[in-house]
Amino acid sequence: MISDRELLLATANRKKEERILYYAQFAGECQRKVFEYFGVNNQDEFATSQGFFNPKTVRPIRAEGAPIYDYSKYFSEIKIPQGVKIESDGILNLPGSQHHFTHLISPLRDIYEEDEIYDLPVYRNPEHFDFSNMKTEICQLHNKGIVATSPICRLFETSWPLRGYENMLVDMLINEDVANYFLDNELKWNMELVTQSVNSGIDMLVFGDDVGNQKGMTFSATLWRQMLKPRWAQIFTLAKKINPNVVLWYHSCGDVTDIVPDLIEIGLDILNPVQPECMDPYGIYQKYGDKLSFDGGIGTQKLMPFGTPDEIATEMKKVVDIVGARGGLILSPSHVLEPEVPMENIITFIKTAQKICIR
Repeated sequence: MISDRELLLATANRKKEERILYYAQFAGECQRKVFEYFGVNNQDEFATSQGFFNPKTVRPIRAEGAPIYDYSKYFSEIKIPQGVKIESDGILNLPGSQHHFTHLISPLRDIYEEDEIYDLPVYRNPEHFDFSNMKTEICQLHNKGIVATSPICRLFETSWPLRGYENMLVDMLINEDVANYFLDNELKWNMELVTQSVNSGIDMLVFGDDVGNQKGMTFSATLWRQMLKPRWAQIFTLAKKINPNVVLWYHSCGDVTDIVPDLIEIGLDILNPVQPECMDPYGIYQKYGDKLSFDGGIGTQKLMPFGTPDEIATEMKKVVDIVGARGGLILSPSHVLEPEVPMENIITFIKTAQKICIR
């Protein structure tokens, strides 16, 4: 039988094979009840037992002697709850009201002088990391037939948490020097991470920037093309230059229909998740299915929590029959499944996938 590594590459190239990769991810309490139901103790055991696509992330390690920055001065007026620590990159995540949601507090949220902005220590500096472990770890995964993926590479989504969401959007419009400073820092990090990952034998590079919302782009496609597209193009081009067969996978929540042609133009292989509550996966497939593969397609806002088992099974079969017609599909929910998803719906997803993902 074709291995997951071979099948991933076939999927990226829209080559129809004997089976389709499928998986689902679970948040917090939802994961606990799933593991309990199936009598497993961890994700690996569960994925193996249910036939899930289960790639492994290979990360660099912090270099010996790399500086550890103290960002506490940026949060001096905030009472930080016991047990909560400022993240290593300078961001504070305060506990949220439910599940895995948190309140993200940016270190530069109230700082507007450029010299003070540039004074924030840069954590994601290639000089602070040691990549020498990656090749060995990837080889070990390959010996077991496991797909090796990179850590998530981001640009906008790692810039705005440092600068502040509103501040970053304003900077992108009227203070490009500051916006470019953060985006270029992230570009530098991603270029090195991609170089080291691909040279070490990584199978799939994972990219992610949430630039869509329920009704369209979070900011204009024109601004995305100006500020982000050229940087993503540099990263994608570099990866394919090193290894033309490395798979490029990109995630954005929300409706990113406007930039799908741009992502294809710069070399994207797989788009995730084509969120069906705000994008039309069938319309996107009809337009771009000969140039792009897809991961997702099963709604987590409506279908999985509120649909019936029959409705879920019917939609899954439709996605496989239409979006998977050329082979360019990984079948999955459009995001993690939350605790409100009924167990019977999760079981339906698993049992249906096991049947329809074998051709």
